[in-house]
Amino acid sequence: MSKSGEQLFQFLSNQAQLSPDEVQALYGHWQFRRQMRRNEFLYAPGKTEQHLWFVAEGVVRIYYPADAEELCVGFAYENNVVSAFPSYLRQRPSEFCLQALTPAVALGISRSDFEQCRREMPGVARFWGDLLGWATVGLIEREVEIATTTPEQRYRNLLERAPYLFQLVPLKYIASYLRIQPETLSRVSRRVAKG
Repeated sequence: MSKSGEQLFQFLSNQAQLSPDEVQALYGHWQFRRQMRRNEFLYAPGKTEQHLWFVAEGVVRIYYPADAEELCVGFAYENNVVSAFPSYLRQRPSEFCLQALTPAVALGISRSDFEQCRREMPGVARFWGDLLGWATVGLIEREVEIATTTPEQRYRNLLERAPYLFQLVPLKYIASYLRIQPETLSRVSRRVAKG
């Protein structure tokens, strides 16, 4: 078993919803491996997403390529499951992009294999429900944070939640994620660093 395979197996084993037999069965369906260079796409716009991806190494940016500027909606990093979820769920082409910001490795399961596992294994169905539920909670909390906090509060919150992102992700993408201008992010980061 490769290092990335071991990480995936451990991740699945840590999901309380999955029995040991379900972990083994589900793990066996993750048959795709993508090794990406920096800036390479895991999912490009205009396609219909057919996979769920487990990020074993690196950082992946999730963004929407709006006309004026790209809108960063999130990051996936080691031990995260990611997909172009609107496309995956609706089975329609999506404009969302998944792009490696660092060299990255992702392991994938096809939608058809995952859906079969979800139908046949109750633990996989619970795992999927929990995954979508936590993603929804995260999106709601993020929307509230953007609407009710200052740029400095958002910066401090992200610094507390995920300090490693500041070493891995270019500041322009962090600024987009925080919904502030890069110049504002520079001022805020200097102010916070001074204490």
